[in-house]
Amino acid sequence: MMREEAFKNDGVIPNVNNAPDLLVWDTTRYTNFEKLLIGGTAHTTNAQASISGGNEQTQFLLSGGYNHQTTVLPGNLADNRGSFHVNVNHRSLNKRFNLAFSAFYVSDNDNINATDITSFINHSPNTPALYDSTGQLNWQQGGVAFDNPLSYLLSAYMAQTNNLMGHLQLSYELLPGLTLKASTGYNTLSLKEINTNPVTSQNPIYNPQGYSQFGNNSFKSWIVEPQMEYIKEAGKLRLDLLLGGTWQQTMNDNSSFFAYGYSNDELLKSISAASSLSVIGDSYSQYRYQASFGRLNLNWANTYILNVSGRRDGSSRFGPGKRFGNFGALGAAWLFSNEKFIKNNLHFLSFGKLRASYGNTGNDQIPDYQYLDSWSSTAYPYDGIAGLYPSRLFNPDYSWEINRKLETAIELGFFKDNLQLSVSYFRNRSSNQLIQYRLPVQTGFTNIISNFPATVQNTGWEITLNSNNITSGVFTWTTAFNLTIPKNKLIAFPGLATSSYSGEYIIGQPLSIIRGYQYLGVNPKTGIFKFRDVNNDGIINFQDYVTLGNLDPKFYGGLNNNFTYKSFGLTIFFEFRKQWGKNYLASVYNPYVYPPGTMGNQPVALLGRWQKPGDKSSLQQFTTTPGTAAYNALNNFVYTSGGIYGDASFIRLKTIALSYSIPQDLLKKAHVASTNIYLQAQNLLTFTHYQGSDPETQNLYALPPLRAITAGIQFTF
Repeated sequence: MMREEAFKNDGVIPNVNNAPDLLVWDTTRYTNFEKLLIGGTAHTTNAQASISGGNEQTQFLLSGGYNHQTTVLPGNLADNRGSFHVNVNHRSLNKRFNLAFSAFYVSDNDNINATDITSFINHSPNTPALYDSTGQLNWQQGGVAFDNPLSYLLSAYMAQTNNLMGHLQLSYELLPGLTLKASTGYNTLSLKEINTNPVTSQNPIYNPQGYSQFGNNSFKSWIVEPQMEYIKEAGKLRLDLLLGGTWQQTMNDNSSFFAYGYSNDELLKSISAASSLSVIGDSYSQYRYQASFGRLNLNWANTYILNVSGRRDGSSRFGPGKRFGNFGALGAAWLFSNEKFIKNNLHFLSFGKLRASYGNTGNDQIPDYQYLDSWSSTAYPYDGIAGLYPSRLFNPDYSWEINRKLETAIELGFFKDNLQLSVSYFRNRSSNQLIQYRLPVQTGFTNIISNFPATVQNTGWEITLNSNNITSGVFTWTTAFNLTIPKNKLIAFPGLATSSYSGEYIIGQPLSIIRGYQYLGVNPKTGIFKFRDVNNDGIINFQDYVTLGNLDPKFYGGLNNNFTYKSFGLTIFFEFRKQWGKNYLASVYNPYVYPPGTMGNQPVALLGRWQKPGDKSSLQQFTTTPGTAAYNALNNFVYTSGGIYGDASFIRLKTIALSYSIPQDLLKKAHVASTNIYLQAQNLLTFTHYQGSDPETQNLYALPPLRAITAGIQFTF
């Protein structure tokens, strides 16, 4: 019906070329692709066991775990992970020497393909059978080819990951109050990936050949942090002085290859069996970081607290002369509940604290060696020698990104801390942001790593409330609530008007502002989308862009309630968010997918489209022919207009957990210390007016958060 109506609206007669789904395929055939592709049930099995023991000086813990997880997609796809953990703590008899060691090893075998086939749920419902009479994948009917979404079942993906992490912490009290400490860590990770694509997984119309992709990655890092701490108490004054340093090194070695020209699909896992091989990527990087730091804490009568810290950081990710930065912070607190006049007059106030802090930190989270030129080999040799071309433009002048943070807060406790309230205000200003700065195409490069010449401010209020509502002998009820009210804006950008960001950012506005055409609905006479001609020149183009809004959340938070009754426990956690975002029309009217009227399925909401003159609708007429006014409206304008945005606020029952502990008197005969049985559900309910699959992902053709139900039992012997 939709397709026939679209052709009628466009004044075009359907034929086997533009409407094979109407004239070649069986129009009575129906496949629910949403149910077929993402309607399965994923299963998770998680088993853990541990043993611990020791004496007053030495304690140990050994534990192991196994996790098996499948997907909601068709096929036998699973992730299998095994882990082992050891932990040892030791203290000398004189209690001056302490040692803590831990090691963690994980081995993971994953064959879950990273492809999200949710994008295929809008396939035409009368798409021919996905398998032919011989049980092979079907790619055509009546000479008309189509994409078969189940082709991924024949494209095997295998990833083997091994990860070892170790940590050792030593401390020794050299003199009374003077302690020497050392913390070291080591991490090594290896990853091997193979993705095979046999001929049978590809449409034969393209005369395919089998190909494979191979990837190997090796990651190693270590860190050493020596520290010296001195604590001294003199009367009401407590002094805590800490000096330390950090040395860290990370090495990353990876390579990936594309192999093709196999004579047989059975050889796809062998690199040497390929007749042709090309290098996708081959790199080695080394990152070094070092720092020295100090902290001084002064505490007078546990009432007045002053904290001063400073550090000097160095990173190999910056060029010579730019590698070191100096940072520091100052904080103060007043525990006014310890004042005598408060204790004597405000008996209901059990705790009161005012605190404030200001400081700056640095950020070096960018790829390595960006301050150097990069050259890559071309596929076109010159005189028998492979040529080189510049692949990245150097910039030796960028330096540390600076974040300046200011925070003030008040913390209160009432009625013996049965009610606790914390209210804080923060202001973070970020300058010299490290970004990929866009360049004009005339330079030959699309971007360059640079310090963003702008200052961005994030402010907000954070409120937390904890209460012990009922604490009787057999029944307890506690509540925890948090609320964040953020605000973001650009407060300075020298040269904005002449930069490549002049049409994207506005001083005083959030960075997430959306600019586009002002959507005016559907013309009731023509059934075509309307947009505001801001400059009244009779032409709708980018000069008619206006600020539509921003994507920053207005507020967000959570509410958690814990109940216990004898041996039963119940936890209920809600999360909420007030925001504006893309609705389902952003997916429906995306020019890179099937627009309404073309050869693809649509949400049932599209049944409310305009059909005849006089109809009032927010959805324009169906169209399928490029070049028509209706097709141009959805292909060139609506996707960059306010029509694809709406209220994306939600309240989600994120977690609900029920547990039961078997009474001790029933376990004594079995020599069991405790047994806990639990049932947990995640993403169980979502309350929202959002139009689309999920207000969090905001993408109709991406897999939304899954509802998960877990049952388990825990024994302690």
